[in-house]
Amino acid sequence: MKFLKEKMKFLKEYIYQILVFVLLGAYSLHISSCANTKAPPSGGPKDTLSPIVVATLPDSDAIYVPRSKTQIVITFDEYVQLKDPATNVLLSPPQKKRLKTRIKKKSVVVTFPEELDSAQTYSLNFGSALADNNEGNILENYVFSFSTGGTIDSMLLSGTVLDYSSLLPLEGVTVALYADPSDSSVFKTLPDAMAKSDKWGYFCIRNIKPIPYAVFAFKDENNNNLYDPGSETVGFLDTLVAPEVVMRKGMPQLASYNMKDTAACLARPSEWNIYAFKETPTNQFILNYERPSLRGAYIKFNAPNVIIDSFAIRGVRQSKIIKQFNPTFDSLAFWINDSGHIPDTLFLGIKYHKTDTLGVLVPTVENLKFVAPRPKNEEEKNNDKKESSRRKDLLEFKLTAPPDMVEQNGYIFEFNEPLAAVSFDSVSFTQSTPRKVVTKMPFTVRQDSLDLRKYILRPDEPLKVGNDYEMIIPQAAFKDINGFTNDSTYHKLSLPTNDRLSSIILDIKNVNARYIVELISERRDKVYRKYIITSDSRLPFPYLEKGNYSIRITEDKNNNGFLDVGSVLERKQPEKVLLYHLQDGNTVIMLPERTDLEQTIDLQDL
Repeated sequence: MKFLKEKMKFLKEYIYQILVFVLLGAYSLHISSCANTKAPPSGGPKDTLSPIVVATLPDSDAIYVPRSKTQIVITFDEYVQLKDPATNVLLSPPQKKRLKTRIKKKSVVVTFPEELDSAQTYSLNFGSALADNNEGNILENYVFSFSTGGTIDSMLLSGTVLDYSSLLPLEGVTVALYADPSDSSVFKTLPDAMAKSDKWGYFCIRNIKPIPYAVFAFKDENNNNLYDPGSETVGFLDTLVAPEVVMRKGMPQLASYNMKDTAACLARPSEWNIYAFKETPTNQFILNYERPSLRGAYIKFNAPNVIIDSFAIRGVRQSKIIKQFNPTFDSLAFWINDSGHIPDTLFLGIKYHKTDTLGVLVPTVENLKFVAPRPKNEEEKNNDKKESSRRKDLLEFKLTAPPDMVEQNGYIFEFNEPLAAVSFDSVSFTQSTPRKVVTKMPFTVRQDSLDLRKYILRPDEPLKVGNDYEMIIPQAAFKDINGFTNDSTYHKLSLPTNDRLSSIILDIKNVNARYIVELISERRDKVYRKYIITSDSRLPFPYLEKGNYSIRITEDKNNNGFLDVGSVLERKQPEKVLLYHLQDGNTVIMLPERTDLEQTIDLQDL
């Protein structure tokens, strides 16, 4: 009996040890499993393929599709997602109410809140909306077409939307066709067909009729499928266009492209170029006004060429008011040139021609109140490290004279407010040769015709490479309307001498009008040098670093020195801009180091 008890005790202890061992092992496996859930799955190549359409209901290019309670189901080989469908999914022709899209398993379901038109061909362009769930691979510009009638319209129209100034492609611009050729259609009616430009500005409007259309392009900021002037970019073709290309399988216009494949995207056939611009506002009113300094203020108008009948500041004589319009006459700056006390609040009465509710300009009187800027408090003064080290009546100004541009632009002096006294005669300007022979340099100064706060100093003799040019501006050479005077200023420059620099000389021939010729960056966002010519000219572009450049030529029809936009209702295109093409058709000049390139441009050929 005693033996049995000891044996039972041994078995209990043995079983207990086994259970503990099993539980510990299970716990360890659980911890390991939990830890492994945080590690990325291993094995298998990364998915780089776009979703593939495996079925549609109804079939693509189906006819006699019901007009009401219509539902389009597009099924893919994998789970997909819809990216910003309100912007990316486009119905052509559009409806007043937006279509509805949703995901159902591996399908995209599209429904229409309005009844479809009879005997109408529709196209659903998904743009960049369709992507797979895992890697986000986009199925670019998938289009599903169908008809509520017995036939599918089979014509197409292709082209490119470009910025009128830079000539760069514009993405996301709506290109709309109207069977009604009236210019007001783009403002009031929905298009008869439409598409959006892609990253390269390219558009293809498909499934359209072989009839003449008016063609407009606009950046539809509020997605209402109408052009809203004043806030949206617009462009148009001068003539009605009847599509001439019939849709066929395998056409490059209809293919889906990877937007990163530059060569393929640029090789697509483009029938038309549309140059987009932002129209000049026509409704006239005071947009805003401000008083940035004690003696200076401005009024900003909504439209250019404002007509002002009277302008008066209470308690200030007209002879004490300095006024200056900007070049487009939509902004008026003014200053009080009076050494006496200036009130903290100025009351201004202005009578100008304002647009009424009928769109007519009528003389209108408005009274404006200008409050002086708030003075700095003690904390702000203490935070301003310069405040304690400079005098309170110091006149600061900006002197611009980059060595590579000073020969063309001269020395540019810019002041915050108009000057009451100017003494350029006291300015010392000398040149020093490499042998330290110093001589006076004669110069001429003129006040800028467009900005009375700007002065331009030009040497009377050509500057020479290797010489140093020193300018000393004595104290109190300038005095502004506040009575502030400048400190003495020293400026020194030498023309660039880097032997790695290059140059371009343009020999412009057959000039029969006024042109603006610019050397710009490859991205067309920077102007290196600009000339305005009215006759055959030889234009130097010196001191250029190795890089890529383009030549932009603008016909300045109204001789105002800048590029003018167009007008939809006046059927006026923006002023014409061209990029000079080399013999190989490229618009980019790849300029190496230590190169002097000369190029002849015949404007008649352009």
